[in-house]
Amino acid sequence: MCGIIGYIGERNASPILFEALRRMEYRGYDSAGIATFDDNFIIKKGIGKISDLDKELNFREMQGTAGMGHTRWATHGGVTKENAHPHWSCRGEVVIVHNGIIENYSGLREFLSSRGHKFTSSTDSEVIAHLLEEAMKNHQDLKSAALSVVASLKGSYAFLAMTRSKPDTIIGARKDVPLIVGIGRGENFLSSDVFGFIDRTNQAIFMDNKEIALVTKDQVEFFDFTGKSISKKPATVAWEVSDFSKKEFLHFTLKEIHEQPLAIRQTLSQEVEAVREFASLILKAKNLFITGCGTSFHAALLMKYLLARKAKIRSEVFLSSEIEHQKYLMDGDSVLLAISQSGETADVLSAVSEAKSRGVKVISIANVMGCSLARESFKTLYTRCGPEIGVAATKSFTSQVALLYLIASEACSDLAMRKFLIESPDYVEQALEFEARVQEIAYKYMNANDFYFVGRGDHYPIALEGALKLKELSYVHAEGMAAGEFKHGTLALIEKGTPVVLMNPPDETYVQTLNNAMELKARGASVIGISTRPNACYDDFLQIPELPTGILYPIVESVPLQMLAYFSSIGRKLDPDYPRNLAKSVTVI
Repeated sequence: MCGIIGYIGERNASPILFEALRRMEYRGYDSAGIATFDDNFIIKKGIGKISDLDKELNFREMQGTAGMGHTRWATHGGVTKENAHPHWSCRGEVVIVHNGIIENYSGLREFLSSRGHKFTSSTDSEVIAHLLEEAMKNHQDLKSAALSVVASLKGSYAFLAMTRSKPDTIIGARKDVPLIVGIGRGENFLSSDVFGFIDRTNQAIFMDNKEIALVTKDQVEFFDFTGKSISKKPATVAWEVSDFSKKEFLHFTLKEIHEQPLAIRQTLSQEVEAVREFASLILKAKNLFITGCGTSFHAALLMKYLLARKAKIRSEVFLSSEIEHQKYLMDGDSVLLAISQSGETADVLSAVSEAKSRGVKVISIANVMGCSLARESFKTLYTRCGPEIGVAATKSFTSQVALLYLIASEACSDLAMRKFLIESPDYVEQALEFEARVQEIAYKYMNANDFYFVGRGDHYPIALEGALKLKELSYVHAEGMAAGEFKHGTLALIEKGTPVVLMNPPDETYVQTLNNAMELKARGASVIGISTRPNACYDDFLQIPELPTGILYPIVESVPLQMLAYFSSIGRKLDPDYPRNLAKSVTVI
């Protein structure tokens, strides 16, 4: 959730740290700061965007060839300068940045206070700096001190630390939160993700759980929480630096909406045998569970419909955060399909951990090679859609859906479905051609305070996704519903002019969904129909291309919903790339 970056090398650190933090803005944050070492620690931090803070604090003028940066998404303690990272210890011996939650910070704070330590923030993170300073009193080397600190901490964390006595080394520690080492020439990096150093090196080492790294400009030493040394080799990160630019688009979100045809093509270019093995695991499962969070949960719901309809496979879908209420159904004959964009979502990883403890075989879908979810899974397929900067999932969602369709087509040996699926990027391109009309309708309804998105069957998960996108980008109350459920209570909320977005392509749900729309229209709703052709029931019409098979409409109808949310955000003069209070990768439970 927070972005952390460390650099140690031969160049001035602050410009490198600054640019890394800018690239990780997509993670979501409310404050930022940088620390460098030049004879002593230099620390600058504050509330707000990194670029705005730079105008006041001149981050890039800080001296020193080693340092750390941080963007904070508040959990413990309010959004204040004092609570912003980096944090330092009483005597200024230690500086740290931290991502995650220290569950036992209250008891540690009391202990440290009894030892004379003075705290300057209300965060849980600050205890790490004081613990390390305390450990340095009793240990001669950084390794022993780091081991002492992690032995005291309970919770989830990735943290970096530098000490005044040994400024040529950065300590990195990871437990349940991602931390990656970037390997350069005469310089090395530690970061929350590869965005932190992708412009400097494509060589990365993904730290595993309960590992510590000691990083200098020339070498990296790894060991586990017991002190045992670990040998690790770097992997090549495939993403291109050019993927991180907006190109001709005003926002990353719009760029990524338009990248969907290419992203889906890349997703569908899977090795046939890999997909076949994945589908075989699903077919052989006595019990199949599917889990995800947010957008990935909607993809999971759609997979449930697909498997039931095309392969006659029954599955249970649950929100990853609800694992406590599902675990009793799991056993060694079960398979869990976990879906995550980042592969670092804390709730998904928690569900995976619980499932594995019960003997369940875990398979997964993710976008980031080497992610924690992949390392915890028996088998993983990657969506290969490239980096996604916008906080709201767009191309990562349709890529997930496309991959799930590919798996389902393999599971039911439907060659015709697979053929039409390969053609789906062409139809997404056609859907993008109606952008001007979507913008017109978005501006027409942008002042509405309540939106409803409705659909039947496999269009219901897309209705949920459409509502989520509008909430994320426009801060509008929006609700996704099964089209037949309005009469069971929600109809009371419909009044004159209430916008209802209708998932209404020409498939077996078409007539029933139209009938539901007429009930809403009779109560005063303004119906926005998403279909291949207009209908007298629609007050406004968003066109999508006609497809050769009805089963693929969920991929295509996602596009106007994304654009509707994007242009609603623009109309309200909001920043669609960085919605308030949200983070791209939610690494806390």
